[in-house]
Amino acid sequence: MRNLLAVCLLLALGTESIAAPRAKQPQLRSIKVAQPNIVIRGSYLDKVEVWAVPTGTGITPDEYVLLGTAKRRNAAGSKEIWLFPIPPCATDTRLLATEVFANGFDAKGTLIGKKSLPYAGASAVHDALCGALRTPQ
Repeated sequence: MRNLLAVCLLLALGTESIAAPRAKQPQLRSIKVAQPNIVIRGSYLDKVEVWAVPTGTGITPDEYVLLGTAKRRNAAGSKEIWLFPIPPCATDTRLLATEVFANGFDAKGTLIGKKSLPYAGASAVHDALCGALRTPQ
């Protein structure tokens, strides 16, 4: 009888931990271009920054350019959508970057992750953000 009670107690404790709700884990899931915005998807994020790596050789992280902060389009939660308007693409202010990426942060300001657009090199980045179908602003 004592063994049966011990087994039942262990099962009950194990079931409680399985049934407990999962913690709200901040995540940065994806980044893509969907004109006229850069769209970032994540969950339980507090802030999303969009950065560019300028052209040139020997560029260090200190020289990366903060383009700005994305705005959450929907309610905070597990399926957040963040939008960042693509900067104007007029030829005299051409965006010269070899990479564009987003950094996601939690409520404590901790960097959760980094996701880059799937384009490498200044021409590919410019074409993705300012393609022929997009008119200069």
